[in-house]
Amino acid sequence: MEMQELEITIDREGRVQVAVRGVKGEGCLALTKNIEDAVGTVEEREYTAEYYEQPVEVPEYQQNGLR
Repeated sequence: MEMQELEITIDREGRVQVAVRGVKGEGCLALTKNIEDAVGTVEEREYTAEYYEQPVEVPEYQQNGLR
């Protein structure tokens, strides 16, 4: 599984930018929801190519280390 990464930048005026890497599909929205709720109104949202990719589903038995 690819590493999921959030990069949070706060400029001098207090504007917050959040960049998500390593997350395909709408999973990025779930990762940033708490930050968005805490900071306030989202003024702009840009989607990367990863957003439009389908997330890879890993069978549960592989997640638990069973084969």
